[in-house]
Amino acid sequence: MVSLLLTAAAVVREKEYGTIEQLMVTPARSFEIFLSKIIPNIFLIVPLSMVGLVGIMKGFYGLPLAGNIFLFYLVLVLYIFVMSSLGIQIALLAKNLPQAIMMMMFILMPMIFLSGTFTPTEAMQPWMRWTGMLIPMHYFVDFTFDVLLKGNSLYYVWPSILGLLVLGTALFVSSSIIFYRQFSK
Repeated sequence: MVSLLLTAAAVVREKEYGTIEQLMVTPARSFEIFLSKIIPNIFLIVPLSMVGLVGIMKGFYGLPLAGNIFLFYLVLVLYIFVMSSLGIQIALLAKNLPQAIMMMMFILMPMIFLSGTFTPTEAMQPWMRWTGMLIPMHYFVDFTFDVLLKGNSLYYVWPSILGLLVLGTALFVSSSIIFYRQFSK
């Protein structure tokens, strides 16, 4: 969620100040501009999650980390990419920062409740389960439970990784198309 907020805020601010137009006259392509917004989030969020995972989960609560930590961090990078792509898309659709924040709140609340974080997806109505499958957080929550708490291997979690890959690709490509249409004039 932090990557969603940081990326959306950065892109909206650049739209407001007109620096996006300055970036468009450089030889950089739209996906390179987007990657320049996503990669710093990875370098910020991954170390913070390491502190949270080891310090809070293992140190404070004493929960054993049953699974492959390297696999977790690899998929965490993918999840940051997906959420940052969603943040870019929100920023491209919003006219200013307050509007982007309102759009994020409108998206985040259902995302949290339909992801399976508080209520197991098996206990939800079928239409809610299907809606939850359109949410990146759903796949990451499933993946995190399976890897960190159950100790499952890649063999069991590949559907969650595939879901994140599909959503990330769709969001990144659609953001690139929206960006090209808005700023290629």
